[in-house]
Amino acid sequence: MAINPDQMAASQTLRRSRERCLNTPVDTCVIKNTIDFTLKAKSSLTYRYILATALTAKATDARIDILSLQASDESLGAYDARSLCHHVVYPFQREFLGDVLDGANNDPLVNKPGRYPRLDGSNAAQNGDPRKVLTLLCENLPKVNTKERAEQCLDYLVSRLLDTKHQRDAQRALFVSVASLTTIARARLWVDELLDRGFGGAALVMATAALYDELFPSADGYEIRVHPANQSGASSRQASDLDVLHNGSFWLATELKDKPFTQADVSHAVDTASKAGAKRVLFVAGRQSAADEQTAAYFADNRQNWMNRGFYVGVMPIDALVDFVFATRDVAPTRFLTSLQRAADAVKNIEASTWIYKHAEELKNES
Repeated sequence: MAINPDQMAASQTLRRSRERCLNTPVDTCVIKNTIDFTLKAKSSLTYRYILATALTAKATDARIDILSLQASDESLGAYDARSLCHHVVYPFQREFLGDVLDGANNDPLVNKPGRYPRLDGSNAAQNGDPRKVLTLLCENLPKVNTKERAEQCLDYLVSRLLDTKHQRDAQRALFVSVASLTTIARARLWVDELLDRGFGGAALVMATAALYDELFPSADGYEIRVHPANQSGASSRQASDLDVLHNGSFWLATELKDKPFTQADVSHAVDTASKAGAKRVLFVAGRQSAADEQTAAYFADNRQNWMNRGFYVGVMPIDALVDFVFATRDVAPTRFLTSLQRAADAVKNIEASTWIYKHAEELKNES
């Protein structure tokens, strides 16, 4: 019979861990190297939540099988890790740790790595860091075989996350300081350098969101919603990658492509936006994007059909959008860069966020 961890007790476990770590940070534990690698590994967000949930569960109830993920797992210590993560671990990290795990989805274990009955080396995983993280967790989590060891490892993990939070808070303060001294020319160069780096499409989202803040100000009733890439559970509240609402209703759906896009991409985006209630879709093409001749012909052939349905579809390169905004709007550098920083937080791309803050530090040192 599966174990049902007391969620209130688990919440208290995390709170007590944070209190201990604020007073005396923990700098080692029996699986220190595994925790360190999991925290820095690329494309391993779900595994970070699995790790945090496993340690929380074991530190709360010693009967827990630390490798278990589902109540249906055949282990005697089976439990529902997804529920514990959703109701306890995710809210805790968001409220008390500054959302340092960068989770856009409040149900992290809905993603594929969390759907297996338990952690096992035979589970499917991407090559590279995700595969290595899975292997390390399977090999080393069983060493955390007592409640006391689980508490020590949880304290080490929380200490690491608190350190990350403190660093991020300092970076944000530095960013605000640099932004307040930036010229319009430097702001324009900043977004240009960001787009050159791409960051797997995150730069395109960040730049477009910041530009939209200039075009669609909240004071005029607009709201811009950034939807992180690969976010599970997209609903009727999402029409596209970047939605613009006006007085609560969908105004513009924006599809952002920093890689070649196809006729199927266009058709799917139009259908999704239409079902969500949007009447306009703008494709913003990144510097790595391109449309083949068939896709270009598809736009031309179908634009009138879409307009006859009361639906407009447009295409614009990101550099044209940048030039349009900087040429036609009174862009305040501080406001623009602050919008860029907010977008970086919303996108949840660690590499892009790191670059934003590192670039601010470099500019600070130059001044």
